[in-house]
Amino acid sequence: MLQHQFQELYTKEINEKLLKFNVMKKYVIFLVCLMFSMIAFGQDSSKNENTPPEFRGFKNSVATLNTENSALVNNYLKENLVCPKRAAECGIEGTETVQFTVTKSGDVKDFQVINSVCHELDKEVIRVLKTTNGMWSPGVKNGNPTAMINEVTFVLSSYNESTITKHFTREATRYFKGGNKNFLVKNNPEKAVQFYNKALNYLPNDEVLLSMRGLCHYALGDKESAKKDWNRIVALGETNALVINYDIANIDGYSEMKEILANK
Repeated sequence: MLQHQFQELYTKEINEKLLKFNVMKKYVIFLVCLMFSMIAFGQDSSKNENTPPEFRGFKNSVATLNTENSALVNNYLKENLVCPKRAAECGIEGTETVQFTVTKSGDVKDFQVINSVCHELDKEVIRVLKTTNGMWSPGVKNGNPTAMINEVTFVLSSYNESTITKHFTREATRYFKGGNKNFLVKNNPEKAVQFYNKALNYLPNDEVLLSMRGLCHYALGDKESAKKDWNRIVALGETNALVINYDIANIDGYSEMKEILANK
């Protein structure tokens, strides 16, 4: 049934228009950049005065004057991260994303790997983050220090700065097309999930990829994983997938996805 309904969807034009790459901008080899999550402080911002945690660079110090917070984090992590030997030898690449909480006292805890490039890199990023205990000024909500959730994103690739964005976009697009072909045309969501997983390894925060993988999970009966993908879109504040202008409303799970995204 899916093959009949969505044969026309699988075209070059639709594949290019559905996937919106909005997270790969100015990465360099082994670049680490800080992205403050919308989970902790993105709600009701019009009513509350919220500020995210700030990285100070040294224990018991104030932030360096005239130095952007993200630059301090970048420099610290780049200087202390050691690329795992296995990842370097095997040519593993992708976007590592680790979530953690900055407490009211400026320590870090509750590490969670959102997207893993390899297990060794997971451990290395968390190891370095743990050394930043006491190097943070806590986030502030309504004038009070508050524990907040943050993320670091680590891009691992052998490509240089001028080509890495194009390369990651090209690879994610290739796997995205494979996912669409297997899901929408061949009615094979199990294989489609494998393609979407590979695409998300390059662009883990793309809302369209997350929405489509969620629909695949739903088709396979894994509603928990489906809702996890859709709630991730909400947490990131990226709900453009809600207004996809293509007729996929007949896919099982679409109404559930739409409801989750609408209640952001």
